[in-house]
Parts: sequence; structure tokens; C-alpha cells
Amino acid sequence: MATACALSCYLLIFLAGCAGAPKPAALSPEAVRCDGVSDSVSKYVSTDALPFAHLVGSPRILPAPAALQPGDSIAMELVVRPDGVADTSSVQIIGASDAQFLRGAMLFAKESRFTPAQISGCNVVSRYDIVVRGRPISR
Repeated sequence: MATACALSCYLLIFLAGCAGAPKPAALSPEAVRCDGVSDSVSKYVSTDALPFAHLVGSPRILPAPAALQPGDSIAMELVVRPDGVADTSSVQIIGASDAQFLRGAMLFAKESRFTPAQISGCNVVSRYDIVVRGRPISR
């Protein structure tokens, strides 16, 4: 009998503790719809066909490496998540091997904020491209 009473007490304490736990927030129908739109874009649209995101605020200067010749250029492509933050694992840099430039490009991706593209009023996975050109020869 004492064991049954002790088990009942433990059960009541457990249930009381669970009742006070925070409940997960219910998503609005709009949030559920936008999650579906964003999920569809990320699954079925290739990176090179993603809509374009826009840089927020004043762009951070991404200086050209000193070895970049006039007429040459470096392309940087990255994926922007629906929350406006770059996915740094997606950064692709074409035309550069300068370690300092590569570090600067990754810092640019990490610190910049973007306005992602929208489809049907929902933020979706987007892309951002930037081209750094060699300085022209001054005479």
C-alpha cells in the first residue's frame, strides 16, 4: 500500500511538473505556407537558377588583390537563406587564389546581411553574386 501511495505521489508531481512546461508555439497558416514555398524552392531549384537577393545597407568594400591584372575579374557566388544571412558553406570564388582575398571574401559573406528574394510574399532561398574587377591602368 505504501508503495502504491508513493507511486501515486510521484506521478502527481511528474504531471504537475509537465503541466508547467512551455508549450511549443503554434505556427500561423501564413508561416506554414511560407515554409512550404521556401522548402520547395530549396529542393527543386538549382543554385544557379535561384532568384537574386540584395545586399542590405552600404556594401562592405571587397578590395581586389594586388596581383589582379586590369581586365581580369574574380566572381563570388553565395546562397542567402530566407532569414537574410549568407550560407557560408555555399560560397564559391572563381578566379582567385590569394589567401588574403579569400579570407576577406568569407568575412564579407559572414558579416553581410541581405534581403532575400520573395515568391508569393514569402522569403525564399536566394543567391547573391559579386564581381571584383582589376583596377584600370592609370596614366
